[in-house]
Amino acid sequence: MDHSVNSEETPATIHLHPLPQYEHYESEAADLDNIFEVAQLSDFRTSIDFINALRDATLGGEYSNLSPAAIQRIRNPPSKVFDFSEDPDLRLGLDIFLANINSSADAYHSTREAIKRRYPADSIPSHDQIKRRIEEITGVGSVSHPMCKNSCVAFTGPFSQLDICPRCGVTKFCPETKKPYQEFITIPIAPVLQALWRDPKSADRLRYRRRKTQEIIAELQENSGSLPSYDDFLHGSDYLENVRNGNIQDSDMVLMFSLDGAQLYAHKSSDCWIYIWVLFDLSPEERYKKKHVLPGGFIPGPNKPKNMDSFLFPGLYHLAAVQNEGLLLWDASSDRLFLSRLFLALNTADGPGMAYLNGLVGHHGKYGCRLYCTVPGRHKPNGPHYYPALLKPTNFSMPGCDHNDIPHDSLPCTSSQLYFQNLRHVLNSPNDTQYKRRRLETGISKPSIFLGIQPVRVLGIPGCFGSDIMHLSSFNLCDLLLSLWRGTLDHDKDDPPSEWPWAVLVGDVWTLHGQHVAAATPYLPGQFDRPPRNIAEKINSGYKAWEFLLYLYGLAPALLHGILPNPYYLHFCGLVKAMRIILQRKIRREDILVAHTLLVSFAHEFELIYYQRQIERLHFVRQSIHALLHLAPEVFRIGPPICSSQWTMERTIGNLGQEIRQPSNPYANLSQRGLLRCQVNALIAMLPESLAGAKYSAPNRVQLPRGAIDLGDGYALLRAQDHRLRSMQKSEARALAMYFNQRRVNITAITPSQYPDWCPDIARWARLRLPNGQIARSKWKEGSKPLEKVRISRNVKVVFSSHIFTLAMISTYSDPDPILFKESAGTVLVCKYTEDSAPIVIDYRAIISVVGMVPHNFHGLNVEEDWRFVVEKPGLDVARFGGVYDNDSEEGRDNEEGNALGSN
Repeated sequence: MDHSVNSEETPATIHLHPLPQYEHYESEAADLDNIFEVAQLSDFRTSIDFINALRDATLGGEYSNLSPAAIQRIRNPPSKVFDFSEDPDLRLGLDIFLANINSSADAYHSTREAIKRRYPADSIPSHDQIKRRIEEITGVGSVSHPMCKNSCVAFTGPFSQLDICPRCGVTKFCPETKKPYQEFITIPIAPVLQALWRDPKSADRLRYRRRKTQEIIAELQENSGSLPSYDDFLHGSDYLENVRNGNIQDSDMVLMFSLDGAQLYAHKSSDCWIYIWVLFDLSPEERYKKKHVLPGGFIPGPNKPKNMDSFLFPGLYHLAAVQNEGLLLWDASSDRLFLSRLFLALNTADGPGMAYLNGLVGHHGKYGCRLYCTVPGRHKPNGPHYYPALLKPTNFSMPGCDHNDIPHDSLPCTSSQLYFQNLRHVLNSPNDTQYKRRRLETGISKPSIFLGIQPVRVLGIPGCFGSDIMHLSSFNLCDLLLSLWRGTLDHDKDDPPSEWPWAVLVGDVWTLHGQHVAAATPYLPGQFDRPPRNIAEKINSGYKAWEFLLYLYGLAPALLHGILPNPYYLHFCGLVKAMRIILQRKIRREDILVAHTLLVSFAHEFELIYYQRQIERLHFVRQSIHALLHLAPEVFRIGPPICSSQWTMERTIGNLGQEIRQPSNPYANLSQRGLLRCQVNALIAMLPESLAGAKYSAPNRVQLPRGAIDLGDGYALLRAQDHRLRSMQKSEARALAMYFNQRRVNITAITPSQYPDWCPDIARWARLRLPNGQIARSKWKEGSKPLEKVRISRNVKVVFSSHIFTLAMISTYSDPDPILFKESAGTVLVCKYTEDSAPIVIDYRAIISVVGMVPHNFHGLNVEEDWRFVVEKPGLDVARFGGVYDNDSEEGRDNEEGNALGSN
């Protein structure tokens, strides 16, 4: 299916947020002293103390907690490539350590002892010694701080002199041991960044942002100030404006901060928090991978923090100190030292986490938008929660929220000026009663700790707090829509779900629907990652975000046809069409405008056909509906949402959690695995390609399996292969001859009159690796396996070409059924396939992606025929950015557009 859009509808004019007024933001932020002086309440004073400590941060400052040696190394980093060959025993120890990185220390000891028995003279470091050497080589270590054993606060910054938790009254130290009850660790970012520049190839990869920025600026000049497409954060207007005004220089490094909570055990209280750093200086193909994502800190449970600022403070203090002093980097590719000032671009989190970061009231507040737009919510009589319904309920008289309708296509936008004005108003609250009133009026709960970052070194507040496409597109929208369609959403006693015309997924219908979802599994290629399980059985038992995503935007449009009545079905298809665009890595400008039109229409119609201006249904309109209105404008501001999504954070939590080796003390073990991850990532960046073998060498080079043939441009033939030539079938030979005849290719010694009897000998290949990282498999091998043991990967999307290269033979599906295509707003392509359809020959470069072709019986179509609907991997890049690839591929490039479907 082609996600490029050629809509007959004229897209609505998109009301973009104006370019940030950075000069005004900087003047407001620089005047924080005057703003903070009005603060009356003690809780505000605590937040302000943390903020002021950040503003004055230095590497040797009061709250640094770094050793003098660590400070000296950061200020004067090594200025030569580390020569591992000078110490062969160390090199051997590193090889053994990296080879056993996911094994226990005993595996390292066993290998070391086996080598020493054969070569007793070798002085291979012990496991503890090799870990200390890695920290010494890379400079990457951790800083520990005490914390309340109930997770209330960390004894950092203004709390560092306290001996008793200010929230629960528990003492900091254990009376018996005189040591803190519990500690948490922070991993300073500066040594990690310095290590990344200490290899010429790694340093060159870190120049991606500089090169890309120059290309974008040239593209802007060629296109009269507009961009034809957006495929990175670097395309966003906020970033480009900071480049224009000099806040971001070529020598700087640009970071993203991401925070999330982690539940280490499914059935045991184990709440902890993790934050990571992502480098926008690396290309998108690299920055989101496991070996380039940098863990920054670990906040143990068992409870949620009462003061998150105190836990984030050490990491942000270190960042602010480096920003204030500048970070000296040695570029191994040019043998030069240069000063870099880190720029904090974005701060991302899910809903609960974002409330910690931005200091806003959260999604239930009157101003509950995480982007701090000025749309007020409405609440029910005597209800504490507000809902962002833009249409006023009928006969609604509620002081403070009975404003008139707000147009869906022209939301008022916010600005840093409004934020600081409201912040001053909240801080000036003389008492707790006035504070609650002003918090309600402004949507600000407290000053964000990120106000401590220099105004010229951060994207701007509230602009640096982005959206969360992962949770929005999967959990949030699925939960809302399925609750409506199943009739399980909370309801008024006078508004029973039995009277909802859309509540159709009930009883046997819901059971059968779940079976259809599960039955699609064999027809979804393995590289689609985890397929949706039977949603009727598993929805309440750990249904994953990726399952929801593939279900909602891949399977549901087809499986709900004929079940969900109009106008609800057509309304849903509009959402699917828009989200398929928004979830892409590379989005064309005209497609963004079409997506915005569709999303505005969806949000408006949602209120009309579900909420229907009824007070008792006000809670239907959740923040997830309102957030859709911001998605397209945010692409223009900070690039495609996938580039700043929580997928990277979720993958990091997942793979670090898998590495826990000591269930009895999971928090400490998780922290140590995170530290080791940072150290090893830094070490790998410094290693010559030959040191640790193919596993750790040349991140940009794809390692082909044995016997594969590299066809160039990201394509490769992969085994199995015919061991000897075989004769083509007559139908195959005719297709090949027709291909040659149409392209006027001369076949030696064969005249056109002989084509009907021509039957050459060929050798077949089983698989073709595509540039996007997928593997297309042939029916020859895949068809020999039982259906229950295969995830079919032989259905492909192709775009035809006139060039002649290596060839592939396919049999095609029919054109999509036009009636179903129209009824689903173009989201469902249902094609017919016949086993004996004549094969055709195509250039292998015409194959651009692997798709699922799921059999299903549709109302109005002959059930005796083999009808199948197309399922594409949502966005295609979503899982790749998290580090998930097909088994035979680790690299890829952008998905291209196609116009035909084929079955190989």
